[in-house]
Amino acid sequence: MLALNHKTILILLYLFMSCNMVAQVAPPTIMPGLAATYSTKLDAVGVNARLYYAADHHYCFGPEVSYFKKTFEEGELSLFEANANLHYIIDLKDGLGFYPLGGINYSQETETLNDEMEQHSKDAFGLNAGAGFHYANGRFLFFAEYKYVISELDDHFLSIGALINFSLAKEPKQKH
Repeated sequence: MLALNHKTILILLYLFMSCNMVAQVAPPTIMPGLAATYSTKLDAVGVNARLYYAADHHYCFGPEVSYFKKTFEEGELSLFEANANLHYIIDLKDGLGFYPLGGINYSQETETLNDEMEQHSKDAFGLNAGAGFHYANGRFLFFAEYKYVISELDDHFLSIGALINFSLAKEPKQKH
């Protein structure tokens, strides 16, 4: 897998956020969505739910949660994560967009062992860094995203999903 250090990621995020390009999403919009997400640390697929708000043509932000569960012979391991992320959207062409992402993370990993019938939990706060591509088709926004969580529970995540745009723009009143 591609190894990037923290300084390289931060420099790339700064360069992408410095670009002055038109965004994909017509603001203001609210975008709920779902994704399948893969944890490289757990080697498991989980579910991700998110709710983003596009304030203008460049930035969208919002919370998201993910849950993973992996069963093995001795018990099971689960991971819950809550995130607040910011995307800077760069319009490429014909509905295709690119975005770097940054944010904060809370993760909780719980291990349950069958023999002992007890749980062991670890939790940590951290930072998110990553990037993704999206494709706008009507009200739907399909995306593929990579995110690295920098914390005591470091992990790499790959997500594929869809959002639906709901416009919050008020239509101008017509004069009679």
